[in-house]
Amino acid sequence: MPARPAELEEEDAASVNTVSVADAIAIVQRMKSRDSSDNSVKIVDVRSHSEHAGGHIAGALHEPFAELLAGEAAEARAAELLENLRASGVNEVLVHCMYSQARGPTVAQSLASLAKAKGMPLQVGLLEGGFHRFLNEVHGNAGGGDSDGGAPPLTDSGAELVAGYRRERWRWTQTDGLVETEAVEAAQALGLEPPAGGAAAAEA
Repeated sequence: MPARPAELEEEDAASVNTVSVADAIAIVQRMKSRDSSDNSVKIVDVRSHSEHAGGHIAGALHEPFAELLAGEAAEARAAELLENLRASGVNEVLVHCMYSQARGPTVAQSLASLAKAKGMPLQVGLLEGGFHRFLNEVHGNAGGGDSDGGAPPLTDSGAELVAGYRRERWRWTQTDGLVETEAVEAAQALGLEPPAGGAAAAEA
């Protein structure tokens, strides 16, 4: 699991805002509106390729955590990302990982600090609860899962907000709603219930 950001000075910590799922849904709906030319906000998904393949927020940009914060080329890639976003008219970035507990906050703070150092008027936000909460609120827990815990399909409105949803990648749980199948199976192999708030392995 990546290290959580070090304690930040109050002034720096305020540079990353927490954004609710309700507000994120409104952002996606605005981005998808045919009548809207608003490109001022961009959602950035920093989950792994495997996680992203199971479903992602419609219209989100996929930039894996490892490519932004690991290796010698990471800082250059992060700087390139910011430059491209600003060039396309973006002035607010909303970052998320699976649960927005480790990778998402780390990337959000890194991008906010880099933007500040470069004098870019770019606001950085963190999606509260990450993709896990977004998916579950979009699904609305309507009807739960199959008798064997299989994931239900998305509603038509949900499909407008979540792209690439693959039912086999998710399991329905009584405590946490939809959770990645891999995380559920790992917990079951240890004789445990899926941890509340999601498996820590998902933040590795």
